[in-house]
Amino acid sequence: MGNFALNLRSKILVVFLAISLATMAGMVLIALLFVKPRLESKLEKRGESIVHAISSQCTDLILSRNYFQLDLFLRDYTESEKDVAYIYLTTKSGEVIAHSFGREFPVALKELGRQSGKDESRIRRFDTTEGEIIQISAPVARGQLGRLHVGMSVAPIRKDINEIIMSFISFAVLFFISSLLLILFLDRWIVSPIFQIRSASLKVKAGDIDTRVAVRSRDEVGSLAEDFNSMLDAIRESRASLVQETQLLVESENRFRKIIQQSPISMSIVSADGTIVYINDYAVQTMGYEPRDIPHMSDWWVQAYPDPVYREQVIRQWTHLVQKAAEGSGYIERREYQVTCKDGTLKTFLIFGLLIDNEVFVVFEDITSLKQVEKELRTSKEHLDATMNALPDLMFRIDAEGRFHEVRYSSTDGLYLPPEQFLGKRLVEVLPQEQAQIIMAALGEAVATGRHRGATYSLPLPGGERWYELSLAAMGKPDDPQTQFIVLARDITERRLAEQDRLRLEQQLLHAQKLESLGVLAGGIAHDFNNLLTAIVGNTDLALMRLNPESPVRDNLQRIEQAASRAADLAKQMLAYSGKGRFVIETIDLNRLIREMTHMLEVSISKKAVLKCDLADALPAVEADATQLHQIIMNLIINASEAIGGGSGIISITTGSMECDRSYLSSIWMHEQLPAGLYVWLEISDTGCGMDAETVAKIFDPFFTTKFTGRGLGMAAVLGIIRGHKGAISVSSEPGRGTAFKVFLPASSKLNQHLDQQPRDTEGWRGKGTVLLVDDEQSVLDIGGEMLKELGFEVVTAVDGNEALELFKENPDRFSFIILDLTMPRLDGEQTYRELIQQKPDVKVIMSSGYNEQEINQRLGGKGLAGFVQKPYSLSMLRESIMNMK
Repeated sequence: MGNFALNLRSKILVVFLAISLATMAGMVLIALLFVKPRLESKLEKRGESIVHAISSQCTDLILSRNYFQLDLFLRDYTESEKDVAYIYLTTKSGEVIAHSFGREFPVALKELGRQSGKDESRIRRFDTTEGEIIQISAPVARGQLGRLHVGMSVAPIRKDINEIIMSFISFAVLFFISSLLLILFLDRWIVSPIFQIRSASLKVKAGDIDTRVAVRSRDEVGSLAEDFNSMLDAIRESRASLVQETQLLVESENRFRKIIQQSPISMSIVSADGTIVYINDYAVQTMGYEPRDIPHMSDWWVQAYPDPVYREQVIRQWTHLVQKAAEGSGYIERREYQVTCKDGTLKTFLIFGLLIDNEVFVVFEDITSLKQVEKELRTSKEHLDATMNALPDLMFRIDAEGRFHEVRYSSTDGLYLPPEQFLGKRLVEVLPQEQAQIIMAALGEAVATGRHRGATYSLPLPGGERWYELSLAAMGKPDDPQTQFIVLARDITERRLAEQDRLRLEQQLLHAQKLESLGVLAGGIAHDFNNLLTAIVGNTDLALMRLNPESPVRDNLQRIEQAASRAADLAKQMLAYSGKGRFVIETIDLNRLIREMTHMLEVSISKKAVLKCDLADALPAVEADATQLHQIIMNLIINASEAIGGGSGIISITTGSMECDRSYLSSIWMHEQLPAGLYVWLEISDTGCGMDAETVAKIFDPFFTTKFTGRGLGMAAVLGIIRGHKGAISVSSEPGRGTAFKVFLPASSKLNQHLDQQPRDTEGWRGKGTVLLVDDEQSVLDIGGEMLKELGFEVVTAVDGNEALELFKENPDRFSFIILDLTMPRLDGEQTYRELIQQKPDVKVIMSSGYNEQEINQRLGGKGLAGFVQKPYSLSMLRESIMNMK
């Protein structure tokens, strides 16, 4: 069944039968797809004309409500038009007021209503018990008098279509009968002679070359028969010569095999299916594989290339080369392969070949020894190149007179002149005088001792000045007049720059350590100072409250209060200098801050000094403490005004932003390894007396001042504030040419905001309950307790955290809230607070410290504290903290 095939007669019959059936099917499809839609379209148009005619003629009958006459009018239409199935008229609400059905279409209105539903489409198609209907609906008098429905029967169209189809089928049958007659004619004059030629070819195939085909006509088939007979005659004549040529070919093949067998080159022949047909003796001797070891290429691949990855690579490449040879000249290009011999040794072969008929002639050229020599030469060259690359950038061979004989270099960047300008010339002819003298002096030592090392010199190159270190060694005996010297010039520029950077960083580190030590001292002093100021401020505040307003002592107490306020500012400066205090950070527009300070700055400077502002547009915001920025600007402006003195001058305030990389930040004063990025800068410059380099180096030292009197903490506090904000400051000044301070602050990605808070009136407020006041300073306990009593509270005091915990354990519900000092010996405020919330999670604690609230929240994770009061605090500040307690 698998070999079944139609003969020529069957094929012709099938073709004509298929044409007949296709013709018949095509005609039927034409009738169904083109003729039927066209007839139905004509039926729809005729129905539309009938609807239009009836609508225009029945208006009066509908208006007069003469439904009997209307039924007769509709019946005339249904009887006169055979394809009209029915006509009925409905009101706007769908009620049938007149109808008529044809004799051949007795369908009830109920069935039509069930088919139509509420669908008001103009043309609809549906099936009824009497056949398919095309219904045309139209409004009468624009729908005011109802709708008219005319049903056109599709049955006449179907009858016409069936008649057309039957005519098409008759034509197809006639065509098929004509085709059969044509087939008989073809079989008699064409197919039958071809079958005779086919029968004769089968006999020739069986070996009978004496058979012949009878020629019946002189047409193309007869000519084919004559040609077939002539071919058989030619075959019979050439058969004798073919036997002779075959014998000669066998003899030639034997000679060729003998040559290949005795050739001193490995050769093999592979058939198209991968069978290894032949291997010569030299291939067996070279690789050790006998023909029985590798009968097929699949065996050769596995044994010659045991590594699967390498084997896959070799197979893929060899297959590509064979395909390329088959598409071209037949020559398989040479490729180098590592072949594993039968004894396990690895040899290198150049493998190439030729495509001869359906076989591949392969040649193996053993280059193992050549590869070994090549490897040794390559290793030697790599060793020499590595040695040269490991040497300094420049190498020269010179004689005792300093004449250049050879120039070796790894890069031309370090050459003072192109290499061709060195050869044959002396040192003094190509190098500057100073550098030539240094090298000649080193050469003199090498002539005397055989070597020299350590001399350094610099050369001005296009990329900048470069420094070199010399090493000289004699190639022979120093006293030999023909001795030459190898000169190595090592580029040490980067090393010198690194050494300079190291020294500069050491100086900065020493300065930073000094500032850090002084900062620790300043922080400790500020803490104790705030405790003293708390007692002073609190006692003064209570005294002013209790004192008669007309008392002359009141002025003295107010002066004490003012002095304490200035002392508190000094403590804040000391904390700012320490660089450890936390600021009240907010997103600030520096330009807006400066504009708000403009009036205050103008009244703070000398009357002869002019204040100018050049503020950049669209300046990024900064994350900073607005109060501390006020202090920076005021200090720098006042210093600029004092530098101008009694004469006239200009003080300029300039803002801007810039991207700072590491190389730029490293040149700024006290940059402390700031990260590269976008920075906002504020520059305050003056045209005053300026400073020399020695003064500039000391301006940020605490207690250093150029004034006759003063404490000298202004610029130190400025530096502390800037360091606390992760910023930097640069100073440029010359005597007689003024000074410029440039402050850099990291730019913020947030929007600018500047919040103004209005204090609320808290006078007259009093509290109740018992308060636990904890502080290690007795003066703070005394004045704090007195202020709390003044506010209406009962007070219990504790001198440290341990005593506070013991008092709290006795009766935790006794205390309304606790005022707790942050910095205390043994158990500090933070530890005490954590112990308190373990005993009573809802305990209310107001923390007290010289640092601000933001730092306290950061230490405690921003959770749990009921409030905060900053030392030194007055009665109003304490009242405000208690009132705002959470």
